Amino acid sequence: MQAYNTTTDGHWARRALDFAGRARVTVFGDFALDAYWAVDPDESELSVETSLPVRRVRKQHYGLGGAGNVVANLLALGVAEVRAVGMVGDDLFGRELLARLADIGADITDMLTCQEDWQSQVFAKPHLDDREQNRVDFGGFNVPSLESIEALAGALDAAAGRSDAIVLNQQVPAGVSTEAMIGQLNAMAARYADKVFVIDSRHRPGAYRGGVLKMNSHEAACLAGEDVDLSTAIPADQAVELARGACERTGRPVFVTRGADGLIVAETSGVHVEAGIRSEGPIDPVGAGDTVTAALAAVLGGGGRPVLAGRLANLAACVTVRKLRMTGTASPAEILALASNPGR
Repeated sequence: MQAYNTTTDGHWARRALDFAGRARVTVFGDFALDAYWAVDPDESELSVETSLPVRRVRKQHYGLGGAGNVVANLLALGVAEVRAVGMVGDDLFGRELLARLADIGADITDMLTCQEDWQSQVFAKPHLDDREQNRVDFGGFNVPSLESIEALAGALDAAAGRSDAIVLNQQVPAGVSTEAMIGQLNAMAARYADKVFVIDSRHRPGAYRGGVLKMNSHEAACLAGEDVDLSTAIPADQAVELARGACERTGRPVFVTRGADGLIVAETSGVHVEAGIRSEGPIDPVGAGDTVTAALAAVLGGGGRPVLAGRLANLAACVTVRKLRMTGTASPAEILALASNPGR
């Protein structure tokens, strides 16, 4: 095992960003909208109809979540071209999601609205006194039809042929990455063996073939067949062995994230550890995994090596966790400023 201490001159980060700037990336998967509602604590008004307290929203803002946040992070990093392939409902949330993707410069030609009963995925997060309340989700009962799967597979196949890297994002059980769809994706990865496939699957990483796995340490433990408690931290040495085992299983690089403790890059030639980066003040880890996925796909798609991709991903995630109540992105300027800061 080899531990890397990041230099403070920022040279390596510039090199990584140069690779990212060359990449053409397609993102496939579960596109979602994150909704943030600031709820007023005053419950003095009662509904005339129900006599229940009225909850009023003082402020609201919306952002791209899931695969949409991966797209946003790729474009923020300055990649050459980003295509989005997925499905949204013909509803107000779907229209907002598509508008936001188009506004940041994504190619949304292959964002389909081909299934009448499909609900756009939304993660609504009410906040009361700056504390997040119970989340309200939309789209949790979607079931893609066979016609939708065929349409998505055809769109992705065409996009993959014009890309250097393809991100496969599986965020929710009721999404587009069904067993049948994953079979199509595996066949595609075999056909496009010269492309980089980056797999970020929350529930089914073991079902994918032919790609680079990005997981957190608990997902890596589940992949290895271990019964783990999500509330219990996985020690560093165990996480290293999990990464090594996943790499041996797939024969490809594996990236295992460890939150504030950094990430692990496992290759057939060895295991590399990127230590966590000190962050002062409050943090918001929501969306940090998407930032990591985007940075990995960008650097690998541009021709960079896995360790360099992991180093950039680690730094980019440190930028985004400092952005509260949003699924943030990391720009080259922000990354270079952090890379050049000797006090971090």
